[in-house]
Amino acid sequence: MHARKLQFAGALFDGKSARRHPVDIELTPREIILKRPDHEPIHWFYSNLRWAGNTINPFNIEHGESEYLETLVVEDPNFYESVSKIAPDSFFIAGKQTEINWKIYIAGILILIFSAYVFVKAVPAFLADRMIDKIPVEWEVTLGQSILKMLPLEQKPNQKVLAVLQDTVDLLEQSVEGKQPYDLKIYIWPGNTVNALALPGGPIVVFQGLLNQAESPEELAGVIAHEIQHVLLRHSTRGILRNLAQNMFLTLLIGDVNAVMEGMASLAGELETLGLSRDMEAEADRKGMELILAANIDPHGMIRIFEKLTQEESSQEGGIREKTVTEEKGIEFFSYFSTHPSSQNRLTKLEKQMKPYENRTWRPLFPNLNWNEMKPEN
Repeated sequence: MHARKLQFAGALFDGKSARRHPVDIELTPREIILKRPDHEPIHWFYSNLRWAGNTINPFNIEHGESEYLETLVVEDPNFYESVSKIAPDSFFIAGKQTEINWKIYIAGILILIFSAYVFVKAVPAFLADRMIDKIPVEWEVTLGQSILKMLPLEQKPNQKVLAVLQDTVDLLEQSVEGKQPYDLKIYIWPGNTVNALALPGGPIVVFQGLLNQAESPEELAGVIAHEIQHVLLRHSTRGILRNLAQNMFLTLLIGDVNAVMEGMASLAGELETLGLSRDMEAEADRKGMELILAANIDPHGMIRIFEKLTQEESSQEGGIREKTVTEEKGIEFFSYFSTHPSSQNRLTKLEKQMKPYENRTWRPLFPNLNWNEMKPEN
């Protein structure tokens, strides 16, 4: 039988400096005794010690509080076997428990952060969705007009182009079921971004880049029908309410009332806060196609324009989405893809929705109009 080794050499770090103090170590069933030349022996009871981590070579033992945490380091590979035979089991359990507690602590923090995020997102959205039916149309119109005044719209638009766009809106509006309370009016934004926007209360903004991309009034009608549905379904108003409620809820939660007021003042000037969700976009796609079909407009135009958007999206993959900033107004716009669902996915759904009508013969939207001759040059 081999005698149990109870004497070892190690290094003590006192927690007050980075200096390494060589010590002789003696193991006993109750304690670890540390001896240094010209110093009184130091007695460490196992109940006050922690095995720091899983490593056994070197073997680290911690003693004391975090402010002056003492650490004993033993590099002898036989130390673990000896101390495991003589020390009480609670010494090793405590060490492992410390590690497990840290894992639980980190997991708890992550769960707390995620729960807070969901709470801050879900509660304001729920409240905003309940408020939307209480918002008067006059409030939407005022909000939409206030945003419209901030936009650098085309001051001298091509009247022929504008007439085609407005006539398309009027034709689509005739196919809306029931009487709707909004004044749907088209405006042109001179930016080259391929985009269109629906503001609360009725204004529809079409970007010059979209006009350049479109090759027929039917293609423009597909996008316009989509934006009309955003207005009729009050999506922009709902998105603004959600963002406003979320900002107010978050800032009140942290007690910063000034931030609430500043957020309310600046919200209308940031068009990114229209906050259209993917569900809203999908609904506008579906309802927009229904409107195109009800107006007896060739739905292939809507398919073609979204095919072009899909190609545009593919060309931007791997890079930063196009972003146009009007610095003097502090207004930010993102391309059509920044808030809209995957173009390929929406294209598939639109094609499926159109399939029952694919063999119908469609009359041109404006038979005597050659759009490619009258539209602005690229």
